[in-house]
Amino acid sequence: MPCERPYPAKRPSPAGFVPASSAVPGFVRASVALCALCLALLLGCPARAAPAGAAQPARAQLRITVEAPVALRAALEQGLDLARWQRLADARQAQLGALRLQLARQTRQLLEALGYFSSRVQVALQGGAASPRVVVRVEPGPPTRVAQVKVRVRGPQGQPMPTMQQALLRDWKLPVGKVFVSAQWRQAKADALLHLSTRRYAAARLVSSRALVDPARQQARLYVDFDSGPSYRFGVLRVQGLHRYPESVVRNLVAWRPGEVYSQTRLLQLQARLQNTRYFRYATVAAPLADAQGDELPVLVDVAEQRAQKLGLGIGYSSNTRARTQFDYSNLDLFGRAWRLDSQIKLETLQQSFHVGLAFPQRPDGSDYSLGVQIQHADIQGLTTRSQTLGLQRQRTRGIFETAESLQFINEQQQISGGSVSSDTALVPGLRWTRRGLDSSLDPTRGSLLELQLAAGLRSLLSAQDFLRIDLHGLQYVWLTKTNQLILRGEIGKVFSASAQGIPQQELFRAGGVGSVRGYAYQSLGVEQGGAVVGGRALLTASVEAVHWLLPRWGAALFVDAGNAADSFQALHPVLGYGVGLRWRSPAGLLSINLAHGRATGATQLEFNVGVSF
Repeated sequence: MPCERPYPAKRPSPAGFVPASSAVPGFVRASVALCALCLALLLGCPARAAPAGAAQPARAQLRITVEAPVALRAALEQGLDLARWQRLADARQAQLGALRLQLARQTRQLLEALGYFSSRVQVALQGGAASPRVVVRVEPGPPTRVAQVKVRVRGPQGQPMPTMQQALLRDWKLPVGKVFVSAQWRQAKADALLHLSTRRYAAARLVSSRALVDPARQQARLYVDFDSGPSYRFGVLRVQGLHRYPESVVRNLVAWRPGEVYSQTRLLQLQARLQNTRYFRYATVAAPLADAQGDELPVLVDVAEQRAQKLGLGIGYSSNTRARTQFDYSNLDLFGRAWRLDSQIKLETLQQSFHVGLAFPQRPDGSDYSLGVQIQHADIQGLTTRSQTLGLQRQRTRGIFETAESLQFINEQQQISGGSVSSDTALVPGLRWTRRGLDSSLDPTRGSLLELQLAAGLRSLLSAQDFLRIDLHGLQYVWLTKTNQLILRGEIGKVFSASAQGIPQQELFRAGGVGSVRGYAYQSLGVEQGGAVVGGRALLTASVEAVHWLLPRWGAALFVDAGNAADSFQALHPVLGYGVGLRWRSPAGLLSINLAHGRATGATQLEFNVGVSF
């Protein structure tokens, strides 16, 4: 409702009529006008609109600064929410006085939460009405440290559990000697309760907790009591959501039997295994306490199945093998038995391949069995190879460790720069051991990967040459600061044999290109023979790369690579490659573009790998 209304134009008074204003005493009119003015002020409305174009008075902006040790200043500024208070304008003296008291009280509360119970806080008002400023001065004093921790755990019948108490104390996150911080106190209690509830005692609860603080001595004594509740065991397993696949697909992934001690960690492991099988869009595993039957907890698995068949088309380009077109077809339920069929046709400028593989559902012992056939043609660095490979494999994963045993039969034909064609065969048993400690498989930023491969061939077992192949590859991601990352990579390989003759090229070593020694063409480092580069029996490469992330998804890199491949380590002379690059964290993974210079050849080339799948 507007505060002022336009009055109607005066009309002539009829003859003999006296206007009301002239009939009302003057003090009454004055009282009415005063009441109207007070009402207008209470409603916050001006008595009269300011003329158009009139200058408005300047609004004074309140400034608040915190003077405290550097280690505490950022936490205080964030906790006090200074931005909200600094929006106050035209603050009167009474408001500033209340603000000073509120700032002092909240600053002391924040300091106590950070472990400073004997602090001194002064809030001073500076500046005039045109530029008011509030200064918060903090002398935190010595921090309060934990002097004692007592953790008590009562068992299912109320009896003490000294072994469990010692286990909780070993992992206690706020030990004696550490500064008593409120957030860490809460987290320590939550972690201890989680330790109890995820191992056997699913109904564990926190009974009481006390933190006795002595500001004069700067000491805190902590007392925590837990009730473990009953000890639970795994009960029956119920599966829902299956329509296409047999229930054994789920049950073979279960790593416990009914009656074994309950562990939430095992539930999470089962959920991760289900999500990694490719059979399901999602999977949840739960053991609700409400469904407990005595001391047994039934386990409920809820899944949603993936579509059985999938077609894929991909296009891309790599500076290693150049233009690429790829066709994929997969069937997750071949013959209605949950057998997984995967086939792929890959057409690249320098090599072409066809692969078809058949994988079977995981067995109760955690093993994955598969078999596959691959046909490949390649023309790289003057060497043309055509190979046919038949392979069998068993793979097992335990946490970050993965092992795979394989058996391959390789038939390969080789031709060097238009010369005669030679043929090699080998029956190769192999072993691969991998430690994968990365924070992400798609876009790792921290962690390490270490892989060891062993392979062998015997003339007495369908091989043209006796040999033993060892290959060790390592990768380390180091996060230096919020925007700087270091990537270290190295590989060493050796083939022990009387000669390289008779050994298929895929069991020998060549280097060069993206993922190896950048600045040199793909597989251009090796043994020169008849105008071509063929594989050698020794390999050594190393790489150091520094990445500075300019934006969350964009970064710039500097790198230095070194290494080579030869027929022996005595004949191996490492070459150097270095350059700069651009990095992009795309939805499909990390993409890189490098301008790399090979010191041995003097050539500089653009290297990148980019592709998109449909």
